[in-house]
Amino acid sequence: MFNPLAPWTEKALDGFIREGKKYFVRQTFNRARHPFDENIKGCFLLCHYELYAHAKEHYDALKDDPNRFLYEWDNEEHQQKLKLAAAGPHGYKIFSNTFMPDWERHITNRMKQKIRAFIKDKGWKPDGEGVKIDFYPHFGEVMITLRFREQKLSVKLEEVELMS
Repeated sequence: MFNPLAPWTEKALDGFIREGKKYFVRQTFNRARHPFDENIKGCFLLCHYELYAHAKEHYDALKDDPNRFLYEWDNEEHQQKLKLAAAGPHGYKIFSNTFMPDWERHITNRMKQKIRAFIKDKGWKPDGEGVKIDFYPHFGEVMITLRFREQKLSVKLEEVELMS
């Protein structure tokens, strides 16, 4: 699976705190799992929020995720856990819901073919105008928005990846 999201690091955590992000939602992040990974105990995504209500909404949407957790920066124990995660603990892959600076260069020809197949499956027939494609994170999912003329479609990247 294509994973354009950036690793969770001390620099990222410091930046989020400076921006006023005080709430962090942890969830399982299978997109980061690679079939050849050995000794990986878990893959997680940490999403940052300025407002508790937004973090709680995300947390509540993860009711079936046994790894969900809502961290509050003002809680000293939560701070220590977030800092530990940012230090890159052995056996875990932890990401933030921000894109890597150079993520677009990692889009393979195979991924481009899948996007074209998805567009064709939707019945769109792009001409010289083309289709505008945007990737973005939402509640821990990598989403893709496709725009063609007056039409707009937002779907999980996973749906596009299933195209053959």
